[in-house]
Amino acid sequence: MFNQAKFLLSAAKPEHFPHKCDLRGNPLPEIAFVGRSNVGKSSLINHLTRKKGLAKTSSTPGKTQLINFFSIEEELCLVDLPGYGFAKVGKKKQAAWGDLIQRYLETRKNLKLTLLLLDIRHPPSEEDIAFAKWASHYGHELVIVFTKGDKLAPAKAKIHSDRNFALLLEQIDVKPDAKTGAAPFVPYSIKDGKGRTLLAKIIENRLKK
Repeated sequence: MFNQAKFLLSAAKPEHFPHKCDLRGNPLPEIAFVGRSNVGKSSLINHLTRKKGLAKTSSTPGKTQLINFFSIEEELCLVDLPGYGFAKVGKKKQAAWGDLIQRYLETRKNLKLTLLLLDIRHPPSEEDIAFAKWASHYGHELVIVFTKGDKLAPAKAKIHSDRNFALLLEQIDVKPDAKTGAAPFVPYSIKDGKGRTLLAKIIENRLKK
């Protein structure tokens, strides 16, 4: 899986959301990527698919202003949602992003899994916790992915991921992946590839349900 990845489209409104189907006529399952503006969603998508430049990256937070859909082997769609947090845009624009994201998450019946990306170096923000609570309330299956693991030494990265996940668990209930038996979070490092195999396995197992 994650071969033959290609950009599908960018959606500015719910009516722009694609309606792709597999050969059997079933809607393609979707995996959503959510997180703060600088958490590295686009970089993770590029690394997961091993296709540099598939998702556009930028040093400027808030570069992703639309919902971007990527087709994987005509069997799956990865969905890059606009980042929340400190993007340098006005409140009106931020509100529009929020409405678009909410419409997607509340109405997309073929959404199989939501990946909440958190910077491993920092405790979950108020926005992170608010989103996790929202997803939990509406019954979305949630996997926590700690990004930027290469920014810390391995021992320190483990301490941070354990601590930050514990802080999140004080607010919500996140269950482990039933089939992999893996910890309910994935530390991910783009530099050394740590976490890619585990995350791919979690996604593949979720699609079999």
